[in-house]
Amino acid sequence: MNLPSWLTTLVNRGVVAHSAANPKILAELITLGIVAIKTAGIRRTVVEAKPEQLRIWLDARYPDHGRIPNAARIREGNILRSGGSKAGSSAHGVLSFQFKWFGKEDDLWTQMTRTYGVAAVLTDRLAVLTLSARWRLLTIENWEPFFRADYSGAPVPVMVAYLGGNAPGSVMDALKTFPTPPVSVLHFGDYDWEGLYIFQRLQKVLPQARLYIPDNIETLFKQFGKLNLIENQRRKALFDENNMECLPVIKLIEQHNAGLEQEIVGLPGTAHISS
Repeated sequence: MNLPSWLTTLVNRGVVAHSAANPKILAELITLGIVAIKTAGIRRTVVEAKPEQLRIWLDARYPDHGRIPNAARIREGNILRSGGSKAGSSAHGVLSFQFKWFGKEDDLWTQMTRTYGVAAVLTDRLAVLTLSARWRLLTIENWEPFFRADYSGAPVPVMVAYLGGNAPGSVMDALKTFPTPPVSVLHFGDYDWEGLYIFQRLQKVLPQARLYIPDNIETLFKQFGKLNLIENQRRKALFDENNMECLPVIKLIEQHNAGLEQEIVGLPGTAHISS
């Protein structure tokens, strides 16, 4: 028996829209205390209350091909759960982590960045990555700013990491495994609902993360803000509208009814990264 898509979403994301849930199954899970209903204004969502119990219940209710999906590799498990490799929030548990390193001249990662333009390791190797005792992390959402980023000569070593428009969970989780944590973390992304949510996901794994907001952002919103950047976006159920780092941008989005692409904004200066 195939697992209903709304349960797949619940398992992989921990939350699903109340309207998507099957009432009969939902009532049973609520009675068992496995899930709960969360209300925010007029929006209702179903959230996991006991994740491990939910997985046990699913394995018993939806046996699949004699295999236990949660024991399989993520891509294989997605296929077993719901017939498609892209059903889960991440199709692969280990991915490529692309970055640039600007440090001492004789540093391996500096030399690799200078020679090849970019360095990369697998996400499961970040835990053994040899880095300086003190360094700073700049995460970038889009490829073009990442491609242009150059912090050669920075007073403190800087890693510029490429997250992509929808950073996989395995990449986000890997960021908290650095053996030597960064002294500071600055995120540079799009100034729209999706971009802000990427930052909030980053902040959950690296609580010290700050959002880069240029001094002239109000002027940029007036001149270059675009409605089409946000008109098809919805705030995620877990989006924190009271996030102190995001509040200035949230107010500008609502004021101008528009979003702002990060390509319009210049890259953060070394002073911003070092502060």
